[in-house]
Amino acid sequence: NLRKTTLILTVVLAFVLVQTLALAGVDNSKFVILDENVDEVIKAIASGSGTPEKVDDAYQGKEALYIGGTGGDGQNFNPAMPGWNFKITETPSADDEFRYITFAWKKKSGTGFQLQLHGDPGTWGHRYHAGANIKGWNPSIQVSEEVPTKWEKQTRDLFKDWEAFTLTGIAFTAWPDGDDNGGFWDYVILHKDPEVQTAVEFKNRLTTKWAELKK
Repeated sequence: NLRKTTLILTVVLAFVLVQTLALAGVDNSKFVILDENVDEVIKAIASGSGTPEKVDDAYQGKEALYIGGTGGDGQNFNPAMPGWNFKITETPSADDEFRYITFAWKKKSGTGFQLQLHGDPGTWGHRYHAGANIKGWNPSIQVSEEVPTKWEKQTRDLFKDWEAFTLTGIAFTAWPDGDDNGGFWDYVILHKDPEVQTAVEFKNRLTTKWAELKK
C-alpha cells in the first residue's frame, strides 16, 4: 500500500544519503595512510636506505608503493608523519581514534619483510613481518610464515596486539635480500570497525538493502 511504499522509500533514501556522504569522504570511521596517494607518502618517508617509487602493480586502484634497494635495510620511514597523532584504543569514537589496521603487501621473492609502526609508548615496538624476521627487530608479530609473492591483505587488531598507544609514524621495510628484491605496499588503512569497507562494498550493501526492503 501507499504507506508501506512511502516508508520503504524513506528508509532507502536515508540509507543512500549515509552511503553517499561516506563515499564523498565524510567518513570518520577510517584514515587512509596509503592508497591513491603514493607520491605524497614518498615525500613523507624521506629517511632510510630504500629506493621508493610509485608503481602501477597495485592491490586495488592504479598505484602502489614499491620499496627497492640493493643494500642496507632497504626501508623508508618517518617516526613523525605530518599530522599523525592517532590514538589506538579499545573503543574508538573520536575522529582521531582507531583500533584496526588493514594493509596489502607482497614481495618479489626473498625470505622476509616488515611493516613497522612508531608510537608512544614503545617507539618502533609495533611491528608485523612475513617470512623470516631477517634483522631480528622485535617485538614483531609474524602474520604469515612465507613471504607472499602475490598480493595478500592483512587486518590486525592494534589494540589487541599492542594495547593502547599513540601512533605517530610508519616504516616500510623491504629487506631486499637480493638484487633489488623489494617489497610492495598498498591499501594501508586505519579503521574503527573490524572490517574496512571500500566503495564497491558500499555499493554491494546498497544492492542488498534494496533486495531486503522489496520483500
